[in-house]
Amino acid sequence: MVKNAVICGAGKIGKAYLAEILQNGGYHMTFLVHSDEMTGKLREAGKYTIFRGSRDEKSVEEVVISDFDAFCTVTEEDLCVKALSDTEHVFLPVYPAACPDFGRMIGKAINIRAEKVPEDFYNIYMCVNFMDATKTIVDAILPYLDEKGKKYFEEKTGVSETLVGRMCVDATEEMKKKDPLSVVGGYGDPLKVDKDTYKGELPDCEWIESLDRIPARFTYKIWVTNMKHFGVSMYGDYYGYTYVREACADERIEREVRVLAEKEATLGVAYRYSIPVEEIVEGFKKKSDPWETWKNPNSNDGFARVVFDLRRKLAKNDRVIGPALSCLRSGVKPDALSKIAALAMIYRNDNDPSSVEVHRILEENGVREVLHEFAGLSEDDRDERELMDLIEDQYYILARKSDLK
Repeated sequence: MVKNAVICGAGKIGKAYLAEILQNGGYHMTFLVHSDEMTGKLREAGKYTIFRGSRDEKSVEEVVISDFDAFCTVTEEDLCVKALSDTEHVFLPVYPAACPDFGRMIGKAINIRAEKVPEDFYNIYMCVNFMDATKTIVDAILPYLDEKGKKYFEEKTGVSETLVGRMCVDATEEMKKKDPLSVVGGYGDPLKVDKDTYKGELPDCEWIESLDRIPARFTYKIWVTNMKHFGVSMYGDYYGYTYVREACADERIEREVRVLAEKEATLGVAYRYSIPVEEIVEGFKKKSDPWETWKNPNSNDGFARVVFDLRRKLAKNDRVIGPALSCLRSGVKPDALSKIAALAMIYRNDNDPSSVEVHRILEENGVREVLHEFAGLSEDDRDERELMDLIEDQYYILARKSDLK
């Protein structure tokens, strides 16, 4: 029997991580792609290359992905819904803005499955880097369910958070000359799925595993790992570097981000979930250190990709403000995290609408209004007000130093 899985989107995580996992497990994949042009390219080529770091990250291996279909979500929605209804496993490596469209299509697919295979399970795996992902997709699905679909969703459908265990970036120009559709990935860990939420059996893949306490682990990923990636990019831009790998090699940046900010963020996770810090440090860290992956000399990962969408990344529950607030509420002053938040307002990228908006608000109303607007912080909450004070102070100190360079 053919084993099928759907990957919603054809971005770096989908192409450079999930596709290899599923191909190794013998699954036929279907990519659901927003761009009609990219859909055509994938169909025409019928394959693409992952340039992947080896286990020791000292060499690059080439992995060819070939057993897939591709449909466009804009021009071929009926085919997309059919693909979603013909599989038991749907992977969503998407941004929040894509959830409404995929939620609509998944809702339609669930209605079909409720009629055709009412006893079969259906699983949706959120392979994302934003908080409250399961709620976001569930809220997008529910309006499109009919009565049978609602029953099937409640009884047979699992919506699970996951931990994505591989760093995936754009290919270099040299790699693109060999294969225009190529992507780059580190070796990475297996995909970890919340063992308390999926229904039936996980996909039969060596690199997919169940794990306990995924909500806490996922928060750790966003608040610690993603925070460090964001922080090293902010400092890298501030100090005039071009690539993430260059910033990771700077000892000043490593101390601020990898030591001080990581310590604060870990405390924030510990306080939120009432887990001892020692237990988090011992049990939540990845086996492979992402900092070493980011330093890979083969990577040309730039700051703009990591920083893009400041409205999401400066949100109250996300990678900087979230752990900083949790620190304050536990009685710890988040100096290092507040510096990263301040640097996000100094950072300027005219090709990123959210960065343009930050600077417009800064010029018109100042730092606090950015934090009101982007992070939803309130002057009425003592801890939120104190965090705004900290970030505002750090902003003027760092901006003044930047002017003196």
